[in-house]
Amino acid sequence: TLPAASPAIAGRRIAFATDFHYGGSARDRHLATLAAERVREFRPDVLCLGGDLSTDAIELDALPELLEKFRGIAPLRIAIPGNWERGKSWLKAEFWESLYEAAGIHYLCNAGVEYEGFYFYGCDELANGSPHLPERWPSGLFPVLLVHRPDTAIALDTLHALDPVGLILCGHTHGGQVRLPLIGPLYASSRYGCRLAYGLYQRRNGTTRMIVSSGIGDCSFPLRIGCRREVVLIEFA
Repeated sequence: TLPAASPAIAGRRIAFATDFHYGGSARDRHLATLAAERVREFRPDVLCLGGDLSTDAIELDALPELLEKFRGIAPLRIAIPGNWERGKSWLKAEFWESLYEAAGIHYLCNAGVEYEGFYFYGCDELANGSPHLPERWPSGLFPVLLVHRPDTAIALDTLHALDPVGLILCGHTHGGQVRLPLIGPLYASSRYGCRLAYGLYQRRNGTTRMIVSSGIGDCSFPLRIGCRREVVLIEFA
């Protein structure tokens, strides 16, 4: 629960799901179904998908069935690219735009959309992409920035560029996947090590908050220890 910066967003709900790494296996279908069920329980106004839908090119044909699980689940549904999407240079932006459009989802890559007191802006990926912020943030709206990895937010935070942003949503780190008691995560895919692996952060000397989700799927190895899979609900009160 976060404080509503204006009456226009009071009571609004955002659901955030990221890093499915979906391949269409029975296990993947089970996890995706659980995630969709939980999001429906949230009754969100907006669903945000944080990138890395899949991992390997041979799994692309399974992605429509994943996105269909989230059809009609919120009045507004948006998605951004992850490092996997941008890492396959032979898959052009039009491929991802068409994939999401067929499921009724707005694909935001250095683009934004206004909705019910919010301005959602989705950035390109830091690896193999060219992320940049809007020339100006719309006045009178609560800006939500979607970036796949927390490193992107840090890279963009120059010359007070993020001062207007109220909330940043990102994933990529999987929360570390292996988190030990008293020690925490053993590894996170970030130039900052495990400092931004998981959780709610607040920007120093400002009101900007950043949520780093542990996501849903796995990558590199199919194992999680002490690191629960999750979809995130943000409610403004």
